[in-house]
This record gives sequence, C-alpha cells and structure tokens, in this order.
Amino acid sequence: MLQQALQKIQQEVGANPKEEYIRLVGAELINYVRSNPEKAQLFLADGKTIGASKNALEQEAKKKNARMLHPDEARIIILSYFGIEPPKTEPEPVAVGFAINLDDLGL
Repeated sequence: MLQQALQKIQQEVGANPKEEYIRLVGAELINYVRSNPEKAQLFLADGKTIGASKNALEQEAKKKNARMLHPDEARIIILSYFGIEPPKTEPEPVAVGFAINLDDLGL
C-alpha cells in the first residue's frame, strides 16, 4: 500500500513538471506518507489528486475572503481533502511568570 501511494504521488508530480503547486505539495505528501504509512491507502482513492486538492484550498480561501492561507492551514486543508483529519491538539498553557511577595514591597 505504501509503495502504491508513493508511486501515485510521484507519477502525478512527474506528469506535471511545470506545475510548482503539484511539485511542492507532492514532496510534502511523500514525506507525510513515509512518516505515516498507515494513511497510505487514503492517497489511493479514485479521483483524489494533488491538482484537485488545489480546488479545496481555493474554496477555503474564498470562504475566508483571503488570497492566501497560512502554510499550516493549507497543510490541514490538503490532508483533509485526502480524508486525513488533523490531530486534536490542546493549546499549550502559557506561563505568566508573575509573582509578588509583599515583604519585597516593604509594606
């Protein structure tokens, strides 16, 4: 399954050498599939292509009335297009680092 997914991505990249979007996203997807081989079958779905994932990005940008999206946001949209839900992450707590000792104030 892993090799088939990698071949499909590489074939699309090879068939579109002048399409920078396909080349860049293809490289990211190859890295993703190698790091997450259990997700490889999702890239083999009929009709799911790197080129078509661009439409998903464009639709999301239109919804937000934006011309560009943050790279992290674009990555989530592209992976979602292929059926991969982003991991649920909790925001990291921020340490405030503020403490007062009344003795230090001399009161």
